[in-house]
Order: sequence, then structure tokens, then C-alpha cells
Amino acid sequence: MSPRRTILRELKLHRGNGGDGYIRPAAIRGFDADPSRYQSAVNDLLREQLINGRKDEDGRLAIALNERRLPEVRRELRPLWARPGVWLALIAVSAGAVLAAIAL
Repeated sequence: MSPRRTILRELKLHRGNGGDGYIRPAAIRGFDADPSRYQSAVNDLLREQLINGRKDEDGRLAIALNERRLPEVRRELRPLWARPGVWLALIAVSAGAVLAAIAL
């Protein structure tokens, strides 16, 4: 799973467990393995305003989901088979196969 999806998924799980929803990026699973990719993903999500950032009590960055952008977050987290583009591609490939079979 990409760092972007991992961050959004972890924030969604953390939000559902109560509290204010803010956690440090370093507390996200996988951050230790590749911190540069995860930090880049955090910066991209902050730039797109899908997440909010603030300083915690220790003065470090803490992030949470942006409540106003939850529909976009849900759209990014939905499984591959639930995406309309995938269905359109499958239909186009199937139609091409049927037309090729008819032409033979």
C-alpha cells in the first residue's frame, strides 16, 4: 500500500477510536521503514488539505483528517474494484474481445 493510502487509513482508524484525531506522523505504521516517502506523502496531503496539521504539546507536528474533506478521503480509500474507471476499462476490454470473436 502506498504511504499516502496508509496515512489516510491510519488517520481514519485513529479518528474512529475517539480523541481529537491528531497523531504524530512517526506513529503511523510503516513510517520507520521509509521516512522520506512518508514525509513527502504527509506534505502532499497537507498541501491538498486532505489532512490538517498542528503542533502537539511537545512542539512536534501532529496530523488529523480534515473534516470538511472526508468525502475525498473516502474516495481515495475505496478499494480498486469500487472505482468507476476500473469498471469502464473492464467493459471496454470485454467489448473488444467480443467484437474480435465475432469478426473471426
